[in-house]
Amino acid sequence: MISYHGVQRVMERVGLTRKQSEHFISNALKRGKTAEEFMAKERAYLRDNEAKSDCRILVYQSFFFIVDASGRCVTMYTAPMWFGRARYYDGKVKISNIKKYMRFHDDYNESAA
Repeated sequence: MISYHGVQRVMERVGLTRKQSEHFISNALKRGKTAEEFMAKERAYLRDNEAKSDCRILVYQSFFFIVDASGRCVTMYTAPMWFGRARYYDGKVKISNIKKYMRFHDDYNESAA
């Protein structure tokens, strides 16, 4: 089920037509990921927001779809830039800025190639 407001937000924020928006939302409802399918940081973020809004959040193609208790898509918004990004490690140390790390560590560039 899709709400009028949900379709309007997809049309506005993604730039799709009404029919494409309805298809996009139906795909999100079928294929979207829930909080349990993410790592700890993302899972905590989604659970906090779900507790505030008393709705379920589905993540699909870097968008959050807000679904009410009846299973209807109420609205959607863009996920933060950090959400769901890959993490890189140098041994056990997390690399915070991969571009900067690659610029100063030639051995990383050679091993990746």
